[in-house]
Amino acid sequence: MANAVTVEDVNKTLDQSLSQLFESNRFQELLDVMSRNKTYSFNNMLLIAAQKPNATMVMGFKEWNKLGRHVNKGEKSIKILAPLVGKAQVEKTDPITKQPVIENNKVVTEEQKVIRGFKMVSVFDVSQTDGKEIPQVRDFINREMENDDYMAALYKDYKAFLTTSKDQVVNEQETDKGVGGYFNRATGDIVISTNENDNDTEKFRVLIHEYAHALLHHKESPLKDLPRGHKEAQAESAAYVVTKYYGLDQGSESVGYIGTWAQDLKLARKALGEVQEIANTIIDDINLLQKEKIQSFYVDQSKEYESAKDHLINYHKIDPKAFEADTKE
Repeated sequence: MANAVTVEDVNKTLDQSLSQLFESNRFQELLDVMSRNKTYSFNNMLLIAAQKPNATMVMGFKEWNKLGRHVNKGEKSIKILAPLVGKAQVEKTDPITKQPVIENNKVVTEEQKVIRGFKMVSVFDVSQTDGKEIPQVRDFINREMENDDYMAALYKDYKAFLTTSKDQVVNEQETDKGVGGYFNRATGDIVISTNENDNDTEKFRVLIHEYAHALLHHKESPLKDLPRGHKEAQAESAAYVVTKYYGLDQGSESVGYIGTWAQDLKLARKALGEVQEIANTIIDDINLLQKEKIQSFYVDQSKEYESAKDHLINYHKIDPKAFEADTKE
């Protein structure tokens, strides 16, 4: 396959892309891309950020066509990775002990799908396309979060959710000056300051940061003994991605330490992969709390579509069969 690349080539390309972002002080652009393109792997986030850092919604040519949009003539594609999957005989492991399964003094093998390499595929950002408008639920939630009362309720609900569903204790109390909150690794508790945060939106931001610490750096975590600056950089990066996703802009306070990651690109990619995983976990949980709002958004969008369809049929005499393709997708 002409556009196939080896794992070694992939790692080289990814290291070059990350190194360029560090060298040109464009690290925040990577976090911005991560906040806007949640469904892609970290490796593809990195490639998108290196090629089109303002990308907000990325899909392939055919996927855009299915949504009623087309790629504008002359647009340069963004190259990302797609795995080449094959089958191979691998050792079977016990799901509990994680040790190889042995029968008749022989290790048992089984056929599994494995990644044999990668190929480069072309995708395009929504800004490179034209056609039917695509309402995004994230934009709807962003507008909701501009309301102080909504944020107060969400902060309260998120605290309760962490306590009841995640066994995460969150306390509010006075703290030292300049300390908006902290994660106590010894107890596993999170503390949110009552005197250093001016409103519930600030408390919400602090809670996300400290919960990222709790997920990444708890006392059983293999990451717990990493340098403090490394841990702060991870938590701050995760909090940045989450708050940016919801339109709650905030500056990254740990860019100083992030610069040291440029000296060890393998460590940087691992650290940022962990940041993405934790940020996506937090976003999924917060979206779960807003399920009713999100469902109402899609219901409203559906009503708008049905209303427009009825108008075209009744007033412009469009054949109803023209809409049947929509229901067959």
